[in-house]
Amino acid sequence: MSGKFDVVIAGAGPSGSTAAFILADRGYRVALLDKCSFPRKKLCGGLLTVKSVDLFKRLYGYEVEDLFKLGIVFSESSDYSVNYRDKKIRDGKSPVPFRFVDRMVMDKVLLDRAIEAGAVFFPGEQVVECNAFDAEVKTASRRIFRGEYLIAADGVNSTIRRLLPFDKKKWRSNLASTIEVSIDTDKYPREVKAPEIYIGCLRAGYGWVFPGKGKVVAGIGGLNSHTCNFKAEFMDFLRSQGINDPESIKLSGFPLPYGNYIKNPYYGKTFLVGDAAGLVEPLFGEGIFYAIQTGRYVAESLAGSMLSGLDPKKQYRERLEKFVIPELVYSNRLRWALFYAQRLLKHLSFKIFFKSLPSKLAEMVHGIRSYKFLLKKNWD
Repeated sequence: MSGKFDVVIAGAGPSGSTAAFILADRGYRVALLDKCSFPRKKLCGGLLTVKSVDLFKRLYGYEVEDLFKLGIVFSESSDYSVNYRDKKIRDGKSPVPFRFVDRMVMDKVLLDRAIEAGAVFFPGEQVVECNAFDAEVKTASRRIFRGEYLIAADGVNSTIRRLLPFDKKKWRSNLASTIEVSIDTDKYPREVKAPEIYIGCLRAGYGWVFPGKGKVVAGIGGLNSHTCNFKAEFMDFLRSQGINDPESIKLSGFPLPYGNYIKNPYYGKTFLVGDAAGLVEPLFGEGIFYAIQTGRYVAESLAGSMLSGLDPKKQYRERLEKFVIPELVYSNRLRWALFYAQRLLKHLSFKIFFKSLPSKLAEMVHGIRSYKFLLKKNWD
């Protein structure tokens, strides 16, 4: 036995570390497990919206300047472009900048804050068994961790989710695959200063080209059910970017929740957050904000339960239903409307959409406005 804790958290990414930070900062005994040691490489487009920046300030006290000083954010741009294959739909300017993060740095900073707050970190511990009603996990090293509650923050390939009776068929039917490469800036065919989105390269997905840290990050992502051969599609995408020999480039791929969120992500004394619960925005696949925010929601719900005896499931569900689920529902509806329109009108559907309300649409992506009718958005 490796000890009794108030809360055991599997996964030390943004959602797990945020939950650990909040709980440990309030004096609770927290065990934070991860199969990796940190810093560790994490595939991610790394786009940070203003709602994420606001969350860093609210939870950690970091201003934008602090994010740059810490190395979490390495560049920003208010410019962006939307393209339909090789057709330019529009160059736009967001009312607030898009920022780009180094996930190796960001995840390590958030983990360190959790440890500083008092969470006990156990690297190299991969969960292999779970008792959801006793909030207990067993790791590959045969250690057992038990808490009053268990948080599954172990990502899209969550072991804990697979061990629980959630609808696995529904999960698989709305799962996306992504392929991404990082190419040195001096080897990319052109300079990339701002985020570029490419639509039309997949039936139910999109491509992206983002400025990276001394590199250009290019990738595609789309529903598995609507794509026959991701590698071939990605080779075509890279060729359209002017890369003559894409087969020589080392590829990296990872699954992505793409509309397969779990509406009630808890079972027994176990709560799922972030990618483990599929809580990712299904139009552009934004996950960083939803990981941190749901980590916050569940931590505050559990703290309320342990302090006052409130029902943590009720608290967590109410906040998800009020603030998060509507965004996922309406962004998913918008996604399918655009994808179906693409089949009929090709690039014209996106041209009409992105040229209609460019400033408000950028605010929608940033979270200033909701995906629900472009209303002003509150994230409490």
